[in-house]
Amino acid sequence: MNILIPFLLMFVPVLLVFGIIDYFSYRNWTSVFTAFNDEDYFRAVSKLKQAGIRYKTKSLFNQTSTPMFGGNRQAQYEIFVKEQDVSIASHKLNS
Repeated sequence: MNILIPFLLMFVPVLLVFGIIDYFSYRNWTSVFTAFNDEDYFRAVSKLKQAGIRYKTKSLFNQTSTPMFGGNRQAQYEIFVKEQDVSIASHKLNS
């Protein structure tokens, strides 16, 4: 019990700071595409680059199933663009 309180006093502020940074870094960006494998991700990013559209990516990897241990690496990529580029990006990604 004595270790829990100092741990929480250190962990909660760190978590709060990361949450605030994440919120403000994606505040004016809108999600336009979610890819569930590397091939789809690189295809989408290539289309955005060709159109000259800036983008940001958030990725989530399943660390328990890596090729090194006999599994397939599972990844999820969420692609964001500036709010003013959403319609152009959606058109390019769906063509």
